[in-house]
Amino acid sequence: MKYLFAVLFTLCFGLATLSYGAFDEDSYLFEAIELETQNEFAKARDMYLVLYEETRKLEYFKEAILLSSMLDNPSATLDFANEYVAQGGAKDLVIHKVFLDCYLKLGLSEHALEEVKIIAKSEDSPILDDILGSLYASKGDFKKSLIALNRAYERTKSQDVLQKIVAVHLTQGHNNEALKALDSHIEQYGCAGNFCKFSIEIYGRFSQSAKIEQIFKTAFEKNPTIENAQNLILIYAHSKKFKQASQIAKQFPFKPQILLELYIAQKDYLNASKQAKILYQENHNPYFLALEQIYMFESLTNKQDVKQIKNIAENLQKALTLMQTPNKDTPKNNRVDASLQNSQNSDIGFFLNFLGYLMIDYEIDVKKGVGHIKKALEISPRNPAYLDSLAWGYYKLKDCNNAIETFKLIPQDEIKKEQELQEHKKLIESCNIR
Repeated sequence: MKYLFAVLFTLCFGLATLSYGAFDEDSYLFEAIELETQNEFAKARDMYLVLYEETRKLEYFKEAILLSSMLDNPSATLDFANEYVAQGGAKDLVIHKVFLDCYLKLGLSEHALEEVKIIAKSEDSPILDDILGSLYASKGDFKKSLIALNRAYERTKSQDVLQKIVAVHLTQGHNNEALKALDSHIEQYGCAGNFCKFSIEIYGRFSQSAKIEQIFKTAFEKNPTIENAQNLILIYAHSKKFKQASQIAKQFPFKPQILLELYIAQKDYLNASKQAKILYQENHNPYFLALEQIYMFESLTNKQDVKQIKNIAENLQKALTLMQTPNKDTPKNNRVDASLQNSQNSDIGFFLNFLGYLMIDYEIDVKKGVGHIKKALEISPRNPAYLDSLAWGYYKLKDCNNAIETFKLIPQDEIKKEQELQEHKKLIESCNIR
């Protein structure tokens, strides 16, 4: 409630200097609506808070809460929602979704699980099954997780959902089921973005890179689009077939997306970062702003330059905020649903983990970094890289028990493959001894 009082004091004090007449509810309401149409959500929210304070009409408070959920401050939104209910506001389906959205953003898994169960009694939707499956997986209840995730996948054929299904199968050692699910999806629907990289890594792990290479090659030959070219370049790069990758790229001169993939394939991270920046400037998609930061970090000759690292972390946080905020053109009634949908985006999970690890490893803000990684694990439960980041965060916080228990969740075969994981294992296992 401190946040609410601060907003009201600041806004009311400012407005009081402009007018000494009776409170004009209609004028304030018109102003709030006008601000909302201009996508000035923070100002519109504050106007609705003043309307509520002056009239005590809970419908104004509810409007303020819905607008608050569009902003990057889930703690404040949660405070508003709790106060709304305390003042007699109905905890209807929309408000339950606001609570769920806040809990997911804050990494409060147990509370989120309770909310999604309540919502699911009144609404049947794939995004709820997706969230439910993720939360069950994070608790280690893989049977319930797969039931929910399979329901979501059957209705959406979403690659983000399939990625979770594959991860849950692999966690349980069900490798054939994981590969079968990947085969079926890629042959029917192809792949895009980080899901392609994820798929290539899985096939490579089981020495089946040739299979996905043939799938991508056939898809490109049938339909030589930019997306299919990107996928083929990806697998060629993974197999170190750089000549073939370059030949594909030459078929698309001056296409920034293709150049980006080619630079990544050649490990030319400085140019990859520059290309991602061009793509962001062209289409304002924050995904490319995030990629720019990833490859800027990879291109650094001095990775001990904390000032540069902090700048990268700040820009990555900015990109994530933009990615997690519903599109400003989203109809009002769909905004909370859009925010929930964004909360399960695997690209966001990848960037959250990267940001969290930077904040932990460079001790920019270890606690905040741990929070980012917990959210990443809600999107991609039991992801070995994310578990390593979380365990490393606990280690940095000197929370030895959680560091050891978290690291134990990483499969041994993953640890054997990665030098960094082996180094972390030694340090974390000696944590209690220090």
